[in-house]
Amino acid sequence: MRVAILTLTRDRLEYTQHCFAALHKYAGCEFDHYVLDQGSKDGSREWLKDEYGSEYLFTLGGNVGIPRGMNYLLDHLEGSYDVVVKFDNDCELTQADTLKTVGELAHEEDALLSPRILGLRQPPPAQGEFVLQGETIIDVPQIGGIFLAAAGTMYNRYRYPKGFVWGLDDVHVCRWFRMQGGRCGYVKRLEAWHYQTTDGQHARYPEYFQRTLAEGKPSL
Repeated sequence: MRVAILTLTRDRLEYTQHCFAALHKYAGCEFDHYVLDQGSKDGSREWLKDEYGSEYLFTLGGNVGIPRGMNYLLDHLEGSYDVVVKFDNDCELTQADTLKTVGELAHEEDALLSPRILGLRQPPPAQGEFVLQGETIIDVPQIGGIFLAAAGTMYNRYRYPKGFVWGLDDVHVCRWFRMQGGRCGYVKRLEAWHYQTTDGQHARYPEYFQRTLAEGKPSL
């Protein structure tokens, strides 16, 4: 199974360092990690260059937003991948083989999948359960982009829409996918954290979220 992970970074270096270390510890499989840094000014870019080199690291002088950033990385994938995972730099894995398990399920089945994400202020409501290869999946209308695993072939047909900076990318991809007959869900026995919880992040980096709000969240 060939796996690509796509991450957008912008400041909050400590989150990147911690969550990338947890990713390597608990992935359970090899992966290529594509990172796009969007104008970080806190040493993130320098750390990424030292730690990851330049093979899959891309940098921009400023923030272009989640949809354009994701499309940029998707357009720069080298070869084909069985699984592509959107992975935020504030996603903290905590259980062995998380990437391997979720990736294998997403590759074999027509579903967008994630471990259960703890620490969210407003987690999406469950609407039942279904089973994939013996794994119980919590059926939800959409999963967040903190960890979103899809079969690589999906991105032969899909790109994120332009016109907004953040906040609607997860809504759009999950709505589009369900309209194709797919399902979205959390692998019930696996969990990961929105690192330091949503409320904890706001308390630690208030200026980060003030800047985010100032950039706006237009409707589709």
